[in-house]
Amino acid sequence: MIRRHPLLQLLAVALLLPFSFTTNAVGQPPNIAFYYGHEAPIGSLMAYDWVVLQQDQASDARVDLLAGASTAPIAYVSVGEMARSHRLFGSLQKSWLVGKNPAWSSAVLDLRNPDVRTFLLDNLIDPAFKRGFQGVFLDTLDSFTLAASGEAQTQAFAEAQTQLISDIRARHPNGKIILNRGFHLPDSVIGQVDGLALESWRNGYNAKEKLYYKVSETDRQWLDKQLQRWREARPDMPMIAIDYVADASRAGELAGQLRRDGFVPWVANPALDRLSPSQPAQVKRHVLVIHDLPEFNMDRSAAHRFGGIVLERSGFIPQYHSALEPLPTEPTEDRYAGILVWWETGDRHSGLCSWLARQQDKGVPVVLMGLIPGNPACSGVMAANRTAVPAAPLSHERVHPSVTHYEGRRLPSLTTQAMPQVEGHTPWLTITDAQGQRFSAIYTHGGGGVASAPFLFETGPDDEAYWLFNPFEFIQQAYGAPAMPVIDTTTENGRRILTAHIDGDGFVSRGEFPGSPLSAQVIQDEILSRYEVPHTVSVIESEVSPKGLYPGASAEAERIARALFRMNSVEVASHTYSHPFFWQSIEGGPAPRLENTLYGYFMNIPDYQASLEREIEGSVRYINQRLAPADKPVSVFLWTGDARPGANALKRVREAGLVNVNGGNTKPLPYASELAETWPDARPVGDELQVYAPVMNENVYTNHWTGPYYGFRNVTDTFRILEDKGRLKPMGIYYHSYSGTKPEALGALHEIYQYALAQPVTPLYLSDYAKRVQTLYYSALLRDDDGSWRWRGIGQPHTVTIEQDQFPDLERSTGVAGFHDVAGHRYVHLTGDSPQLFLTDTAPEGPSLAHANGVLTQWQRQQVAGKWRIILGLQSHQNVEFTLAGTRRCTTSDNSARISRTGEQVQVALSGRQTDSLTLECQ
Repeated sequence: MIRRHPLLQLLAVALLLPFSFTTNAVGQPPNIAFYYGHEAPIGSLMAYDWVVLQQDQASDARVDLLAGASTAPIAYVSVGEMARSHRLFGSLQKSWLVGKNPAWSSAVLDLRNPDVRTFLLDNLIDPAFKRGFQGVFLDTLDSFTLAASGEAQTQAFAEAQTQLISDIRARHPNGKIILNRGFHLPDSVIGQVDGLALESWRNGYNAKEKLYYKVSETDRQWLDKQLQRWREARPDMPMIAIDYVADASRAGELAGQLRRDGFVPWVANPALDRLSPSQPAQVKRHVLVIHDLPEFNMDRSAAHRFGGIVLERSGFIPQYHSALEPLPTEPTEDRYAGILVWWETGDRHSGLCSWLARQQDKGVPVVLMGLIPGNPACSGVMAANRTAVPAAPLSHERVHPSVTHYEGRRLPSLTTQAMPQVEGHTPWLTITDAQGQRFSAIYTHGGGGVASAPFLFETGPDDEAYWLFNPFEFIQQAYGAPAMPVIDTTTENGRRILTAHIDGDGFVSRGEFPGSPLSAQVIQDEILSRYEVPHTVSVIESEVSPKGLYPGASAEAERIARALFRMNSVEVASHTYSHPFFWQSIEGGPAPRLENTLYGYFMNIPDYQASLEREIEGSVRYINQRLAPADKPVSVFLWTGDARPGANALKRVREAGLVNVNGGNTKPLPYASELAETWPDARPVGDELQVYAPVMNENVYTNHWTGPYYGFRNVTDTFRILEDKGRLKPMGIYYHSYSGTKPEALGALHEIYQYALAQPVTPLYLSDYAKRVQTLYYSALLRDDDGSWRWRGIGQPHTVTIEQDQFPDLERSTGVAGFHDVAGHRYVHLTGDSPQLFLTDTAPEGPSLAHANGVLTQWQRQQVAGKWRIILGLQSHQNVEFTLAGTRRCTTSDNSARISRTGEQVQVALSGRQTDSLTLECQ
């Protein structure tokens, strides 16, 4: 019988958090993960209540973000032995070692020596807690038996381990302690720990023979006998069973059996880098996106620029990987709904296709887009008999109705690229060459799909790109994913989100108006004081500070900044110290030569060399100390220049407690690209996340501020296109302070604000939008046995979209207020800390929320004496307005409410911007 699994003996530190056998927030037994890898998307780990991680495999971001998602991290610590390869092995004294474990090239530690225990506390356990781990998982407690006289010294080692556990509890009274076995420990330990794990209750793994096996009944009875005193003493303590199966498809069945046996299950592979089924079950939303550019240029790849938004709006979360880096070594079938490969450079190796074929064999669908490879290994991934270059001219058979009817209209009449010949597939576009050979340019098949260049886009003379088919339908069909609620970042309670934010550039520039006021004063007087829209306003420290570039204007600039930041409709943001133009270069990445830049690397500040600390923490400190009200510090950091921050910059912003925004390049226009010019919501950088601006700013609409200066008014065309394409983005009004210098630019701003406020919108701060994007990426979707949907992660979704043949079941759901059909989608309104969504094919009876111009803070609905009683709370940046569907008449005791009716809908308007608990009687 295997007494402990080799990976549970790994000696790096990992993390996890406490648990109890009481039900958790969603009414289910806890899910505890033992994940010793590093490739799993962080969102997929948020399905679990606690996660044990190897410390050297977990980034600081992963530790912090998991904790923020109520997924507690626990550090793995080997206390009985240490590998010779461990970074601390050289610090051990020879007298501390009492034996060897040749199987793992490790040395057994003499825990009877107080110096050894102190060493472990000071160098492994305390640092784990300092990093943010909320507990420790103590492994290799029985390694002392490998020492020459270890068995004879069991009591002495047990006493030493008991002392170590007491010392951990004394140093970290709120930390959790989980043991691997420890059956030899005295009863006094049981009250000090928070969980007990064991391996191989039903299925085990023999590391020496590399064989999986079924545990005999005799061995299981022995284990059960060891557990008896622990169960009797602590019936509330979770007992964790770690079992092993080779076939991931069997993990769910085994996990269910272990739960019935009374355990919290983790069903793993020997490396413990495969995710175990959770309860409720996690729905796989992540897609592994492979591009062929260097990793630092991921955001320049077609996979990101064109594919990102398609995946996001289809309910998937892209996890990017460069084909120039080593291929993933961990399982894919446990975490990915599919794989997308988008080739651009022609550098395509058969090794990648062989790896893709293995993933397909495990049931992971693979979609290939772009330049399709012609080697045999890749033909198998495409389900193709062969590939060849068709002879021109080409004729086309448009099989799917969206081909040439989505955006682009003209198909290429020739291609120099190899095309696949396929049978047994679902064709979208078939081509026939001059020799009568038939090829499939776009199709799906049982293992995924193919969309080959040059049949993705119709291109224009200025690099415009128009999709030749509907990529949303293509992706859904290729992955064959079941219908699921999709987290939405564009809509709040049925209305389109409206944000407004101002980069601080030009704050001290003089406006071309009487008296030559500072542009910031013009913006305050003409825009911020006039329009009922929450604004995110920033400054560049070196522009406004008395120690900056314009000391003569500083006093006036700081006075205006203080007045701006005091406004109730303004949240405070930093736009850095020196406005860096190339963020990756600050972290040692590439940058153009100085003579090839427009403005240099940052503003021309004498004797200054850009640093992340000065740009981020330093600028925030300046604003908080000199400009921002004491009760309203900086909450947003707005990227400058190329807006391509590296992981360290993103980490600093996150650790400062700020959200970050800017970057991307969303600017679809009628005379340019449309969907192809719509970037995704965010750019993942490891476990960090950059949130892109919803829509680009006036600089790109005015030819980089060379004119016409009224050009930004064309952003209303962008807003319309994004809505017509299926509400791909919120309405984001984004500009610089220098828009207050030109009368034409100011006139354009008035047009934009008036257009936006004439639409049904819910104005939100930019930080609120950024948090919704974070929830999209940092969350797990769960499906319970009763068919309901839940989410775990950082925040809860406010809006999800569902299929239009489904409805929210308002009787069974909690935290669900209603739905609204607009822009080709059905938006469902959620509220509360833990909404639970049931779906039905029948429209709800009685009143429900159709749409509102604020954030829902309370929703109750019940039938009383033949009438419906609605209690709701709303917070808005305008006077509250909302519409109830499914009712013809409502009354309320609030005399300020104005109520009107249109058909089966009732409109309610209040005189204030907030109502905590408004009661209505409806029929």
